Amino acid sequence: MAERKAALLVMGAGAWGTAIGSRLASNSGVNVRLWSRSEKMAKLINESRTNQGYLPEIHLSENLTASSDLTGLISWLKNEPEDTIKCLLLAIPSKGFYQICSKLQQFNLQNLIFVSLCKGVVSFEGKNYFPSEIIKRYFPKNDVCILSGPSFANEVARGLPFAISCSSDDLNLARKLSIVLNSEGMRVYAISDNIGVEVSGAMKNVLAIASGVCDGLSLGLNARASLITRGMAETVRLGVALGADKDTFLGLAGAGDLFLTTTGELSRNRKVGKEIASGGSLDEILSNLGHVAEGVTNAPKLLSLGKALSVSLPITKEVCSLLNKKKDAREALDSLLKREPSDE
Repeated sequence: MAERKAALLVMGAGAWGTAIGSRLASNSGVNVRLWSRSEKMAKLINESRTNQGYLPEIHLSENLTASSDLTGLISWLKNEPEDTIKCLLLAIPSKGFYQICSKLQQFNLQNLIFVSLCKGVVSFEGKNYFPSEIIKRYFPKNDVCILSGPSFANEVARGLPFAISCSSDDLNLARKLSIVLNSEGMRVYAISDNIGVEVSGAMKNVLAIASGVCDGLSLGLNARASLITRGMAETVRLGVALGADKDTFLGLAGAGDLFLTTTGELSRNRKVGKEIASGGSLDEILSNLGHVAEGVTNAPKLLSLGKALSVSLPITKEVCSLLNKKKDAREALDSLLKREPSDE
């Protein structure tokens, strides 16, 4: 394989942005910079080689450089040699996603590839959009890719092996970027189904809350497996209604990420569900979590999308009932169990 030449600017120094930035910085021929809102955090990352706020015990790549100077970072990226693949990786939660895109509009970003790492739904001007759609609204002439799959930030930052999907409307672009990002212990597979990948990424967080409730109520492994499977059916129904390829939901961004997030001990959304089942206050749970739990903010958005398309999302509906305190965990479970029998 020819030597890679890539310059990557990762926007967002949270757990996922830091983890993927550190991992990619170890790739030969790949130059990585990390943008942090906080000058203090950027300085600490550069000096201590750790992100004390999100990954405190993990030593980051010596090749990763952090900065809060967005203008300087954009200038660096644009001034890399012409034969370099130049990408902006947006590791921004859905809640602040369009604000970052708006902030980036002040720069001339012609010929840069945008890569969304966000797993959620973005509310913008009274409507709900997936992250790649927001990017296209702000930067209609730029290419857009999505990275998604089973990838807990903690394990990625520690150098443990994993596999992930890279999606683009242009399959050749997805393949090109996959070659750049692929490395030992990090397998990147190309796919061309942005909607399927993004629906999967958003839905799995909601279903992880439901799975956490199931575990918190000690309902057993059979119940959890049934819940996850029916949750996958919800995801497929919504995705296909939006134009996704059904096969995507059996891949890394679909089944892979769903299984990990609904069963893994490192899952923040699953933890939220477990603590709700134990009677915890949602505000308190989120405050103690210290990280974003995308399922909490995205459940009502996904339910709204389902209603608009006449797609049944019963598990998502009950998660919403839990989150807005209309029902407790037992009542939500009873509502699911008392539904009329139907064909699978």
